[in-house]
Amino acid sequence: MVFNSNNIMNKSKLFFALLIVLVIFSSCKTDDVKPFVTLSSNVTSISENDSVATITASILVATQNDIVVTLDTIGSTAKGDSVDFVLKPSIIIIPAGSLSGTAKLTAIPDNLKQGNQTVLITLKSVVGGSSNDNQKLTITIIDDDIPVKKPPILVEDFDYTAGDALTLHGWVNHSGTTGPILVTSPGLTFTGYVGSGIGLAAGLNSTTQKVNKSFGAQTKDSVYASFMVNATATSVTGDCFFHIYDPLQTASVMRGKVYLANGTTTGKMKLGLAFSSTSPTYYATELDFGTTYLVVLKYTIKDALPDQVSLYVFQAGDDFSTEPTTPTVGPLTGTGADIPPTSVALRQFDAAQRITVDGIRVNTEWNLKP
Repeated sequence: MVFNSNNIMNKSKLFFALLIVLVIFSSCKTDDVKPFVTLSSNVTSISENDSVATITASILVATQNDIVVTLDTIGSTAKGDSVDFVLKPSIIIIPAGSLSGTAKLTAIPDNLKQGNQTVLITLKSVVGGSSNDNQKLTITIIDDDIPVKKPPILVEDFDYTAGDALTLHGWVNHSGTTGPILVTSPGLTFTGYVGSGIGLAAGLNSTTQKVNKSFGAQTKDSVYASFMVNATATSVTGDCFFHIYDPLQTASVMRGKVYLANGTTTGKMKLGLAFSSTSPTYYATELDFGTTYLVVLKYTIKDALPDQVSLYVFQAGDDFSTEPTTPTVGPLTGTGADIPPTSVALRQFDAAQRITVDGIRVNTEWNLKP
């Protein structure tokens, strides 16, 4: 028999190599291999009205020890600490023998219109497992709040007896002694407007008398005075029929003067605005006599700059649910001194005028809908 020493050596080497591998393999325990932790969420967005997202930390193979996963929300546009959301717990435990653990992300409702916000969830640390720095979840909190409306600071629906003088119902005569402004019937309507179809109206159908009704002096932000108007006639040149007023000033101190004049086309009229002057800027679109329009006069108080006035005019079918980006007329300033807006005033200027005003609302925000 012939022995091949080379074959014996090779087989011996292979045997010892396999033996070494076997020893190493048998000495290793599964707990020495740290499982990889993966983050996931059951949704990508939640509404602000107490909605909840479930955040899951999971592994593929169970271990004999707990895995502790600490979450972080640095980089979120939403604020934690129960302001915009709550993440509980912020530390997820994957128990020994289990494949996952969870936390709950709960949105906190508020009444602020602040737009959608995001919560960025990342792994801060993992004990008993492994991860990488690229894992992140982005959950969007959908802003579905309806802001709480501030109540009007003045409501006037002329819900009185037809023929009554306005001075019997809280309006103060600040100029003119003849031709009182009276309650007239019927009232005006404008679909969708909060003051539509309530009570009667005020008829500006004479001359001299001017009256005002106070809503209290305002010293910051903006004042919105809205009303419906329907005119069947005016004087040849037209004039101011509605304005903002401060009773502590003289009767001639009018601000945010809304004008009504004949249009260039027969049978048409036009609405205009001036801060304080007698030279108004008119709305380019001429309107119809005998048609009801919704008008908003905005007075904006500027701390270090002259105050501003703007005019918004709406026709039937227009969307007035939110404040338009661009006013119909304005914003305008003037040479007259600023005043603290305190009252709305109705002004008669000519015996030929036939102007009906109704549904006056004064607010400190845009608020024209019921």
